[in-house]
Amino acid sequence: MDKKGTLAEALSLHFWQSVDQQIRKDHTVQKELYHYTGLDSLMGMVETNNLWMSRGTFLNDSNELIYIEGIINKVLGQVESKLTDNFGEDTYIQELKKLFILELKQTWQRFMEKIDLDDFEVYIFSLTENKDSLALWYNYAKGDGYNIGFSSGDMLKKINDFSSHFAREYTLVYGRVIYDRREQEQIVMDFLMETFQYLSRLHPQYTLQEIGGELSEHFFSILATCSIFFKDEAFKSEEEYRIALPRKLTTKERGPEVFFRASNGVIIPFITIHFPEKLPIKRVTIGPKNNIDIAKAGMEYYLKSKGYETERMVISKSVASLRY
Repeated sequence: MDKKGTLAEALSLHFWQSVDQQIRKDHTVQKELYHYTGLDSLMGMVETNNLWMSRGTFLNDSNELIYIEGIINKVLGQVESKLTDNFGEDTYIQELKKLFILELKQTWQRFMEKIDLDDFEVYIFSLTENKDSLALWYNYAKGDGYNIGFSSGDMLKKINDFSSHFAREYTLVYGRVIYDRREQEQIVMDFLMETFQYLSRLHPQYTLQEIGGELSEHFFSILATCSIFFKDEAFKSEEEYRIALPRKLTTKERGPEVFFRASNGVIIPFITIHFPEKLPIKRVTIGPKNNIDIAKAGMEYYLKSKGYETERMVISKSVASLRY
């Protein structure tokens, strides 16, 4: 393997180890995660054995993916301040600092241009660790929809298998959404400063030119990941857990087929993750506004007709029963 390939892989490994510590935190998730949705979407996924991952810029948060702008601008200034002190350093480290700051600024500008042009392609499947939340019922299932409880381990394994077929175009990342502003700023700072410290130890194995050739993709991965997993504190009650497939910066190859569905009067682009057998459904909860007495029996009959072992599932009504 050539040095360029080795450096790219080393940077990637270093970054994803940091993601494990900062965002994933528990990459062997063995529990249920919940997806609030309408009946049409639930039936659409069950009928096809597909999970639907929606394009990020079509999610309900109008600040989706651009929320990080203020955070990055602040942290970028702090990083530049930290790296401008060249006292007692050799020429290589001084030049590395200049290169690091230049590449970071250029990648940040390029990232925001892609966001502005809706050219940053990421597909997201949103879940939560909260299995019966009134806020989520109203926001995502109109109060009378359904909540699907998935086996997270089985689901993540299948999505990982799917993403491996598009590894040159997409990167799989999953974990809890972070809402605390100070924690978000610290994570970005840690990502960047740990990268610099790592690069500073590579001399003389790699030249500045070789390092510079890999920094743009690396910085793009950091920015993309933070944009996906950082949200405003106003959304904290959602306790969101995301599975995301962001498209890489430099790829020109075609990815999975994009489909379209209607939702709340708009058209949503999405991709599908196919499960050859059945979706890993462990639980279905009926929304608090759905007081139709046959709703539970209808769901049990429907899932059983599709080959699901309903006796091993929990199908129940939300504990927050509402009249309207």
